[in-house]
Amino acid sequence: MNKRTITYGALLVLIATLFILVGKLSKKPTPVQIEKKQSVQNVTTQTASASETLTKTIQYPATVTGEQEVQINAQTAGTATEVNFSLGDKVSEGSLLVKIDSSGAQSEVGDQGFKSSIVNQSQISVEQAQEQLSQAKKNYRDLKKVYDKQKKNPTLTVTVSKAQLDVAKKQLDIDELGIKNAKVGLKGILDNHLVVSPLSGYVTQKAVSEGDSVSVGQLLMAVSKTNNIKVQFFVDQDQLSSISKGMEITVIDSNGNKSPLVIRNISPQADLTTRRFLVEAFPKDLNNQTLIPGTVVSIEFSVTQKSSHPGALILPLSAVNIGQNENYIFIAKDGQAKKINVNILNVEGETAEISADIKSDDKIIINGSKLVQDGNPINITQ
Repeated sequence: MNKRTITYGALLVLIATLFILVGKLSKKPTPVQIEKKQSVQNVTTQTASASETLTKTIQYPATVTGEQEVQINAQTAGTATEVNFSLGDKVSEGSLLVKIDSSGAQSEVGDQGFKSSIVNQSQISVEQAQEQLSQAKKNYRDLKKVYDKQKKNPTLTVTVSKAQLDVAKKQLDIDELGIKNAKVGLKGILDNHLVVSPLSGYVTQKAVSEGDSVSVGQLLMAVSKTNNIKVQFFVDQDQLSSISKGMEITVIDSNGNKSPLVIRNISPQADLTTRRFLVEAFPKDLNNQTLIPGTVVSIEFSVTQKSSHPGALILPLSAVNIGQNENYIFIAKDGQAKKINVNILNVEGETAEISADIKSDDKIIINGSKLVQDGNPINITQ
């Protein structure tokens, strides 16, 4: 065998190998069908018969106040040089809460440490009236002594007449009235500058701090009696028909504790700002009052809504799928979600009234309807 023959044979083997490789590469792989298993969606349902009415829980924020609450406003302008309370503090009737003084630096300090020129001027007026009264008393006393001595001894020269004595007495009466008026004026000014609590209770509002400038009529604080407390909240007009006097509701404090309240007052007029109606509720058990005036709580009550159309169903709006060409719900049928077309009769807030061709015992998917499609497997959790 010569060299040329060996080379030719090797070439044939190489060509055969290439044909085999090309054949293998040109073959398409056999498709493998991987069956994708659909996940089971958890849903909650209720029967169509139970959907003829809808009971929902309404919650509103509320504030706790005393049945008797007093708002205290500034009667004079100045600076709050002393503020002797904090929000929530218990205060006694007559206790000093705020001292309002002049913000300007005065060289002299007047009554009760005031720098206010008004207070100091009033104090000076009292001192002057006191001095006039003391002088009038001395003058009347001296004249009466001489007059009485003359009456006992007619031989003495008359130096004090009855008319003089009467004039001195009138002046004494005038000066006594003057000192009374001056003291009343000083007290009134001090009362305006020394703000005291008109009742015993808790501070439910604090609107001033030490060093603040205060104007006449400005709210300083609110003090509430705690003997009887009440809870105030505002309701929307569409919920007004759902509540009534004597109705029992629930209050939830900041710790999550619940206790019953009874509605006593419902305002006939809406608040001008919020367009809501004020409602006042009182603890059902007056001997078990754990609510603290000035705190923010929540109240809740249940409202049952009935359909305004015969045979219609009321569902949460989240249970209804609204599209451009169709509206539909899902019912649970043989472990699967089944699509049911519906007509929407009315939408109000978060609820919708619908009509649908379903049986009274059909189970409507209430929660989870947005996560399923027609024919998807489902698991009813309740």
